[in-house]
Amino acid sequence: MKFTAIVVIAPDELEDKVIEHAQRAGATGVTILPGKGIGGEARKTFFGLTFEGTQSVLLLVVGKHLTAPILKELHRILVKGTESRGLAFAIPIEHLTGIDLRQVVRFEEHLRREGA
Repeated sequence: MKFTAIVVIAPDELEDKVIEHAQRAGATGVTILPGKGIGGEARKTFFGLTFEGTQSVLLLVVGKHLTAPILKELHRILVKGTESRGLAFAIPIEHLTGIDLRQVVRFEEHLRREGA
């Protein structure tokens, strides 16, 4: 079985859109963790205070065949022109346990159809 972990780091306000776009491309479940981002350049706000935005870290475990379509879909909301509003990357999973067996069946059916 070939799985990939997709990690998405995005501002809290994009969390729902990230989930919606990932599901549209075939993702099923997602684990959401709170995060705190510190950029390369500190952003100053009123009275010289430094802004540190809250972010969400979303973890999706998907079949390898879904990785590229999901990343392409996420690119649409994470990148606007030259501005990056978050980041997403994929890590291959060597070994996995605890995944919903219905999801495994769907992955196996997809692999049979693809001839993999």
